[in-house]
Amino acid sequence: MSRRRKNNIFNRITFIVVLMLFALLTISMVLTVALSSIIAQAWKIDEDNIILFAVVILAISIVLGIALSFAYSAIIIRASKPYLNALQKVAEGDFSVRIEDSAVFANLNLARNFNYMVSQLDSVETLRENFVSDFSHEFKTPIVSIAGFAKLLKDPTLTAEQRNEYLDVIIDESNRLVELSESVLLLNRLESQEITKEQYQLDEQMRQCVLMFEQQCEAKGIALNVDLQDHVVINSNYKLLSQVIVNLLSNAVKFTDSGGTISVGCKTKGLNVLITVADTGCGMDEETKSNIFNKFFQGDTSHTTPGNGLGLSIVKKIVELLDGQIFVQSKLGEGSTFTISLLKGV
Repeated sequence: MSRRRKNNIFNRITFIVVLMLFALLTISMVLTVALSSIIAQAWKIDEDNIILFAVVILAISIVLGIALSFAYSAIIIRASKPYLNALQKVAEGDFSVRIEDSAVFANLNLARNFNYMVSQLDSVETLRENFVSDFSHEFKTPIVSIAGFAKLLKDPTLTAEQRNEYLDVIIDESNRLVELSESVLLLNRLESQEITKEQYQLDEQMRQCVLMFEQQCEAKGIALNVDLQDHVVINSNYKLLSQVIVNLLSNAVKFTDSGGTISVGCKTKGLNVLITVADTGCGMDEETKSNIFNKFFQGDTSHTTPGNGLGLSIVKKIVELLDGQIFVQSKLGEGSTFTISLLKGV
């Protein structure tokens, strides 16, 4: 906040306070004049002296009113300065500032609301900084890889096999960049997207999603168990929920080895619908499980499996937009189970 802007706010507060007190002063003067005749009659003052009496009372009220106006103005202005100074610090990027209410504003809870606002801004700023840092790292890695293999391709002694191998790496890393950009754009759209819902059969939607992975499971030697309650009607967003289910199934296939099993189910429970995607894959330790929905977090630090760490962040964001919750149960070496709870809404 610039000094000029701060002075403008300060001057506006001063003007408003003085204006309010001047209005009170004017009202008191009018009441004084109106009551002076009544007081004069009560005290049996001669008619010739009533005007003089009213003038004296009016003069006294004006002097007292002006004095009180300046006194109260000074008190309010002095009490406002810590708030203005705190606002200036926040505008300069200091989100550690906290204030306490003065006696003048104690009943307005200004300090509590201000401190809450600053804490929220601090959280948002931390998330923004972490996101920029993580995104820069994730974006830089494939670019460095592409540049490195592109330089290697300039070697005229490379065999055709080596050249094709390097080109495959460049293609894969380029696709990774595209997926990363698309995921970040999707997350950005989800922040401001308006959700439209419609009624449809969830069990049929899940069957369609499962069909997309039948060939992959068969090729990898993974058993696919499907247990869907029939005629489960839900009021939700078909496209977004399909993206959630597909993402969870994709992860299950990715982290389940040959001979493993993936189980998919949906059922109603009271007013809710429960969607489960379970696998007998590698599972997760407690640290990985507690961070799995964070942006750019990848449990596989060796990066032997493809991904950019945004898939489950997108899943969680979509589930929240659909007024639902997502839970994960997992043990290292025993697999993972993701459960989504949504209101039927019908």
